[in-house]
Amino acid sequence: MNEQIWRLSVRTAGTSLDALSGAMYLAGYEGIEILPEAGDGDDHVTVRAYAVARHGLEELARVVAAVPGCLVGRIEEIEVEDWAEGWKKHFQPQEIGATLVVLPPWVSPKHHPDRMPVVINPGHAFGTGTHATTRLVLEALERARPHVPLRGPVVDLGTGSGILAIAAAKLGLAPVTAIDVDPEALYEAQENARANAVHLLVRTVEGDVQDVPDGARLVLANLSAPVHRSIAARLAPRLQPGGRALLSGLLADETDGIVAAWPAGWEHRVAVLEEWALVELVAPS
Repeated sequence: MNEQIWRLSVRTAGTSLDALSGAMYLAGYEGIEILPEAGDGDDHVTVRAYAVARHGLEELARVVAAVPGCLVGRIEEIEVEDWAEGWKKHFQPQEIGATLVVLPPWVSPKHHPDRMPVVINPGHAFGTGTHATTRLVLEALERARPHVPLRGPVVDLGTGSGILAIAAAKLGLAPVTAIDVDPEALYEAQENARANAVHLLVRTVEGDVQDVPDGARLVLANLSAPVHRSIAARLAPRLQPGGRALLSGLLADETDGIVAAWPAGWEHRVAVLEEWALVELVAPS
């Protein structure tokens, strides 16, 4: 018998898509696909969110119902294989920054000869390069790469699909440790790492940062603002002098609170894409 998964469909105007995506990201989901609707002058799209438990989508439906211009559809049970095949239609290559391209495994990298391929097989774990928060970290990683200290661990905290950890490894940073609370996410991260011929150290934690190695030279973390604030005081001492933290998963108006949660004296800068933001912090040398 095939594994089952739940799907919620939401119809929205294209002008409301960013707000809808933001609400979905904050509420939590296992995967998402966006289906444009054909029609003269019709800019509506259907957004489908997926979860392994129905109650997760019931809560998501309540959140999305408050987004202007959104029409919430029904929650339905489907087979995982149907979801996976749907991804093949809608998960397209994403060129990111100056050198990276995120590809599904059924697309050949030869179509992007001047870019470094990061192959991600979309599954239950978050991180396919389509969301602004992921793009922000990848772009910041590419920019920061020449300035990262030469030695020390690299950590992807809340790795999901492993996309950030894999990109760091392909940019020449090692060793890379991928940490998550979800063993299934770590399994998918390992599978994606194999597809990219890179090695990741993986660790499961229970909502803490105790497994972040001391002396880290780079920490990548695409998490929610409350989580960022709660771990800042414990995470900061684990970075070496000159080490960097790239923190995403933030709305643009949440960045001041994140900077304030970190120790005084750290250099910081903010990058914004759509309504989302990334904070880059550099430990005093």
